Amino acid sequence: MTGVPAGETVRVRDDEANVVYSYRSFASVIGIVASLVAAIVIVSGVSATLFLLLEQHPITAIAALALSVFFSLVIVMLVPPVSVTLFADDTPSITISQRSRTSFPSATFAVVTPDGHTLALLRKSLFSRLGRNRWTILDAGDREIGFAHEESLSRALTRKLLGKFNRRYESDVVVQIAGRDAAQILRRTENDVLQISGSDAIDDRVLIALATLVLGAEP
Repeated sequence: MTGVPAGETVRVRDDEANVVYSYRSFASVIGIVASLVAAIVIVSGVSATLFLLLEQHPITAIAALALSVFFSLVIVMLVPPVSVTLFADDTPSITISQRSRTSFPSATFAVVTPDGHTLALLRKSLFSRLGRNRWTILDAGDREIGFAHEESLSRALTRKLLGKFNRRYESDVVVQIAGRDAAQILRRTENDVLQISGSDAIDDRVLIALATLVLGAEP
């Protein structure tokens, strides 16, 4: 279920429409606006730096770049970190908690069991929002084991412009583990469905956590 206001209950269902997990919606426009503004500040700062260098003002150029980076960091630090727990009935099953204090230059989320065991880390660069959204999947030792990305750049850009108005302009997300397709997050061909291939290369709970972030938090 997507489009649920923050704080309301979201339910994850299986093929037979039985409720498997539930959690409190964490959807918010704050992170989206902050990421956009921070990106604009960085681009403007780099442009100003190049212009000042061409005008042979190196000290002013360095100051402009430093200020743009500083204000971008301040902007993204104002966004509260994400922490959401998925419940099976009334029992905590998976917690997704943001490890990084800010989303600049990337945000890292830990997928953790109730006993504190880290199943995986999910990392996303702030700048991937400008093009094709991409998540890097890492094991508990911070080693990359796979990634998830939108099906194409053209679909990603179309979604940013028109996806919220018509589902036909949405983009699906492909998840690959160890070079093989492990799952798909369907937003265009089906309504917000996580389709798992059945591979034993990754815990299904990690894929569910990834889908929760993609469907619940992406612009």
